[in-house]
Amino acid sequence: MKNKGTLGLLAVVVLLSAYTYFVEYKGKENEKTTKEQQSVVLKDIKADQVNLVEINNLQQKIVLTRTPGGWEIVEPIKDSADSSEIESLIVQLLDEKSLSIATEGNEIKWANFGFDKPVKSIMIKTTSNQQKTVEVSEQKNFENNSFLRIPGENRVLVVSPSWSTNADKKVFDVRNKQIFRHQVSNVQQVQIKNKNGVTIIENKDAKWITSKQPDLPLDQNGIREMIAKINEIRSIEFVGEKDGVEAQKKNLKLGASAISLQVKLTEGTWNAQIYKGKDSFVYAEVPSIQLLVKIGVENFDRLSEVTLEGLRDFKLPFAAFDKAKVEKLSYETSLKRASLIKKGTVWELDPADPVNEVQQDKVTALMEVLRNLAATSYVTAKDVKKDFSKQRLTFKDAANAIHFQLQFSDSEKRKVHNEEKTIRYAKTNLYTDVFLLDETEFEKLGLNDVIKIKVNGEGKSLPVDNKKEEKHAK
Repeated sequence: MKNKGTLGLLAVVVLLSAYTYFVEYKGKENEKTTKEQQSVVLKDIKADQVNLVEINNLQQKIVLTRTPGGWEIVEPIKDSADSSEIESLIVQLLDEKSLSIATEGNEIKWANFGFDKPVKSIMIKTTSNQQKTVEVSEQKNFENNSFLRIPGENRVLVVSPSWSTNADKKVFDVRNKQIFRHQVSNVQQVQIKNKNGVTIIENKDAKWITSKQPDLPLDQNGIREMIAKINEIRSIEFVGEKDGVEAQKKNLKLGASAISLQVKLTEGTWNAQIYKGKDSFVYAEVPSIQLLVKIGVENFDRLSEVTLEGLRDFKLPFAAFDKAKVEKLSYETSLKRASLIKKGTVWELDPADPVNEVQQDKVTALMEVLRNLAATSYVTAKDVKKDFSKQRLTFKDAANAIHFQLQFSDSEKRKVHNEEKTIRYAKTNLYTDVFLLDETEFEKLGLNDVIKIKVNGEGKSLPVDNKKEEKHAK
């Protein structure tokens, strides 16, 4: 009987729990979901079906249409739009929910919410001819939220301030600000003419080369980054368009361009002229789209310094260094020299030294730094001003053969790319050219920290006699 009673009580508990979950909890969850769906301002519209957006900011009406090639502005000008910006705007608009209903009914006093005068509006249209318009008042509530109404509905919604921001967009906000409007993957050749001369690189069999010196190793990642930077140049102001370009150039007193860009594509050629104005601003003229725009000064600084030398691969002298092959290392500088041998996983002095000891972490750090070093610049033999043959860092393999060797000079101050630097002349056995190594990079090797004097438990240097006694005791 007790078992039956217990089972019955358990069944009641289970039923009550199920009721609570499905009726109370799930019911409230469903109710919450329904309310959230009902609060969506622009309901039942899919972002990928929107093909027209119209923004009326009271100063001008902006009309945007989706084309196979992306979004275009058709009013008040004709130009390509910033497609990513428009897609982001559409998603934001369709996700927006009203915060509350300010008022509703047939007796609304529209003036209380700023709807007694012209207001900003946003209209979107879809491929299936769905059309939704919202009107946004200039008036805000005490929390700085906006008031919105949908024409034909007798209610005023309280919405986030983003509605007012979006309805206030200007042509500049939605316009394509790129000056290079092509696919980077279509670039076949880049020519840059600046104060340093003309640099030409071309894509041959998926590798960037210079036709005059096809065997000259170039920094493939660096070139791709340079092209990406050209692609990222954005106008910060549209200065002149179409027939107005020449007039604006004259007005700004822009003489000959300081930088000329020419990019050959699979489908044609793109050109741009870059000027440094007397007002210290930088301007770019793009003849193909008849534009004169203002761009960031950093673009001028970067492109004016481009040289073929600067596009060389500066990691090559160190590229083949493999720390896994290293079993011995030694270094000779004007101040110190030492030899180390690897025994298991521990580095020891060779020969053993009772006074000094190897800092294991410094050896590990040295090889990590070496693997990531890069030359600052390559130099010809006639430009070498100091002897680099007497100081060296050498790594040997298990067969006692030299795997890698870095020879270097004392440091000196020298101008590199028009900048005063402290450098060393250097060369490795893995690459034929002599190069400059920045002193700050050389110091990261930490050669002076690899070996240190032994200390006792109190951090004091051990006397030589004590060290001998310890050795004998062992």
